[in-house]
Amino acid sequence: MKKLNLKGTGNGERGTENRVFSSPLFVPPWLRESFLLLFLVTVFFISCATQPKAGPSSVNGVPDFSILPSGAEIYLWADVGNAKPLLEALSFEGMSGKDASRILDLTDTAIAAFYPENSSRRFFLAGWGKYPNLRAGTSMSFSRDWKRVKSDTGNRYWYSQKNKLGVALGPKVAFASDGDPFAPGSSADPTPQGFEEFRRSCVLSGWFCNPSAAIDGLISNLGVPIQIPAEDLFFGAERAPLNETAQGGNSRNTPWDLVLKIRTPSARDARSLLALFSFARIFIPRSTGDEEGTAIDPMQVAALFFANAPEQEEEFLIIRMKSLSENRIALLFNMFSVYSI
Repeated sequence: MKKLNLKGTGNGERGTENRVFSSPLFVPPWLRESFLLLFLVTVFFISCATQPKAGPSSVNGVPDFSILPSGAEIYLWADVGNAKPLLEALSFEGMSGKDASRILDLTDTAIAAFYPENSSRRFFLAGWGKYPNLRAGTSMSFSRDWKRVKSDTGNRYWYSQKNKLGVALGPKVAFASDGDPFAPGSSADPTPQGFEEFRRSCVLSGWFCNPSAAIDGLISNLGVPIQIPAEDLFFGAERAPLNETAQGGNSRNTPWDLVLKIRTPSARDARSLLALFSFARIFIPRSTGDEEGTAIDPMQVAALFFANAPEQEEEFLIIRMKSLSENRIALLFNMFSVYSI
């Protein structure tokens, strides 16, 4: 039996057998074929999931909410890079935890819609950023939690029964929903007049489609006998101005200003509400500090709601709350949601 020449031939060259087995680039044929088969199978699985196609996140700087399915009760827009701490504090069904945090890191801008409890879906999200769709598809292909399903539109997407979440992922756009992420959008842009101007100063903003139910339900729960003829209700979060402590290098505990803008039928109605709100403030106890906790009671909400004097801007009534932490805003958002969806 011929021995392998491990030290090379007499003329300084390695023997043929040694040259083959000592090469760092050598891969046995059976292993090379297995890798090729695995790669082809993986690419096949990933390609079976349809990549979403959508236009830019905005047209002339204005978000296009018409790509979201109709029938929502709340619409939301976010400058994700600046609003991430606030978005992580908000509790959205099916959208939380480390996976959601990683998605936020990859997203620049997002719009979302939230639907009534008896709807076929509870939320729909569209995000624009830079997504590792090939790597994510590979990971989902080998995960027991994710399965490829076919939508009514004929598109395929990834769905997790465990998380009640469907995902359609492309390199620059992503759709997510607890229903079909390829559901057709609205036939018309649902954005109410005046929202775009309001949105520009916010990092997170949105509106309620049934504003009277949302605002009257909350005001009634606070024990304030005021009914508001609201035609539109916008909400937004702005970065609070830095105080002296923050300017000295310490982050402040309440970095957000929450603003509500209520459209009434006329400037006269807004003026009447302004007088009522100003009068009601006399009887509302002022908050003595930045209370934190896992719950918020009606008197605390009233103190936040009437912390500052209301303002009027033509037919709009504007309410600026005291600066709040992410957790307090999340509690307020959930309380508003009780009366609207």
